[in-house]
Amino acid sequence: MDCKCLPGCPFFNDKMANMPAMANIMKKKYCQGNFESCARYMIFSVKGKPAVPSDLFPNEVEKAKKILGKK
Repeated sequence: MDCKCLPGCPFFNDKMANMPAMANIMKKKYCQGNFESCARYMIFSVKGKPAVPSDLFPNEVEKAKKILGKK
């Protein structure tokens, strides 16, 4: 199942253009798979799109937890 944030997600829309192989792996894992485990989606679902750092990668869950005030 695709993440509902795909159309406006800067990560999905070629944030990692210089690393296409890694980007494709991450896109399949997070954007087109288990999007609930995406750090970007975690922040989006609680605080909204403006709270998601533009440089946050989907696998930076620990960083997302700090932003959300979780341990």
